[in-house]
Amino acid sequence: MPINKSYFCFVIQWVKIMKPAASQWVKTQIELLGQQQTWSLLQVTPNIKLFNLKGRASTCDTPLQFIAPSLTQSPTRFPLTIQCGTANPTWVIRAQADVEIRLTAVVAAELLPPGTVVTAENSKLAPILLTPAMRMNVIVDPNDVLQMTVKRTIAENQPLSTLVLSTPRLISRNQPVTLVIEQQGLALATSGIALQNGGKGATIRVKNSRSGRVLSGTVIDSQQVMIRAIE
Repeated sequence: MPINKSYFCFVIQWVKIMKPAASQWVKTQIELLGQQQTWSLLQVTPNIKLFNLKGRASTCDTPLQFIAPSLTQSPTRFPLTIQCGTANPTWVIRAQADVEIRLTAVVAAELLPPGTVVTAENSKLAPILLTPAMRMNVIVDPNDVLQMTVKRTIAENQPLSTLVLSTPRLISRNQPVTLVIEQQGLALATSGIALQNGGKGATIRVKNSRSGRVLSGTVIDSQQVMIRAIE
């Protein structure tokens, strides 16, 4: 079988130049995401797989361009487009980035049966490894898991995530609450009634006791609901 010289040259350039560039680009994007998510002790190991390559590619004499979707949903595995050039690319190749991510996250310090309330004693910070296709629902701030309830058994050293924890109810329906209303840079407080149950950070409907208006707000604690704008 004759050797495709163009393909052979491309493979050499890919191994020596383009693959390291693609790997560095992926690593940089995830490190930027890590800064936004306050990940600590972050280590990123990407592996780039090409799809529509053989018989189509040639060496590239212009800077490579990389295009990827938002990484927030699946930074351990995501589609990647690599193209030679910008406006009129010489070629476009589909690829996939498989990434191992090491970071520090909150894990169970012991076996946690369903119904367990998470405390500072039964949880801890520890290094974890996320492999390609794993969901990114880990929690990195120990304070974010305190007083949450375990929904199903969590093994010792297993990362705590939003998938296995539930937020305790802070506000109950028909409970009197304080409405903290933010509008045009001002914060006003008034009395209200909760129309729904809600945990911290949940959006619930409330009624302003003075005006009778029904509003939506975010649960701050067991007594306060934040109203960002009057509806």
